[in-house]
Amino acid sequence: MEERKCGNASQVIFAKDVFIDGKSCVLVRNGALEVLFNKDNALDVSWVTFKGVNISFLSKNGLNDGRREFAGNFEGGFLYTCGMDNVSGCVEGKQIHGSMHYKGAENVYSYIESDAVYVCGENHESALFGKNLRLKRKYCITENTLTFSDTVVNDGFSDTEYVLLYHVNYGYPFLDECLKLDIPAKQSEPLTEIAKKRKSEMFKITPPLDINDEDVYYHTLSEGKVRLYNPEKEIEVSMLYDTADFPVTIEWKSMTSGDYALGIEPSLTRFDRFSMQTIKPKESKNYKIKIIFK
Repeated sequence: MEERKCGNASQVIFAKDVFIDGKSCVLVRNGALEVLFNKDNALDVSWVTFKGVNISFLSKNGLNDGRREFAGNFEGGFLYTCGMDNVSGCVEGKQIHGSMHYKGAENVYSYIESDAVYVCGENHESALFGKNLRLKRKYCITENTLTFSDTVVNDGFSDTEYVLLYHVNYGYPFLDECLKLDIPAKQSEPLTEIAKKRKSEMFKITPPLDINDEDVYYHTLSEGKVRLYNPEKEIEVSMLYDTADFPVTIEWKSMTSGDYALGIEPSLTRFDRFSMQTIKPKESKNYKIKIIFK
């Protein structure tokens, strides 16, 4: 930022507390990148726009409080964090995709430093006579990057299990039939019979279909880099992460009319071979995903 040309930095960069649809949020703008963080939903990312173009998927449920069944709850958003007690429907009796997303974040604050905006907060997963886990979140937003940095901390006094999946969702108009999807998969497996039948279109974005189904694939990557490019909008998005941290990348494709979405989901586990991580007392583990827009 050229300070001589900008008497008020909020012209180009800011982090402001706002209420949207009854939700307490932090709205961040840095140059062409705008990001909405939802304090009431684990400090997840409700939406992202870049150069004025919507990048993220927001379901017809909109921002909500999670009081309905999963199909009526799921809002998508750009980041919907699944965990720390469940992903998908793997653990019987637990909320689908876990309980963390619908808990309010604590100790939320933001600041600007060296032309970057930082948004920080904490989430807790605890139980009387049980676990005491904390998820420390720190986001960094530059003019063309959004970085998630999460630290899982065991504040308890016994070994504790947890699981995480980062449900990153893309929607129209960035998601369109022209979108080029580059996933460096060295191995791919369809999850369902429907996905098996459409495996040849695994990396293709098709026109909307008036059906109610979805395709899910497990990918093992040769490197932690997924690239999405829309030539009509001239926007490219790259997701970078360590495959040692996220051994599975799950692709969720919903070409259903009205629910047109693509999810790229770095995960600690598959659904069909579900396993949780164990963290020792006072131990911490770090996870990072960097998203580059250009």
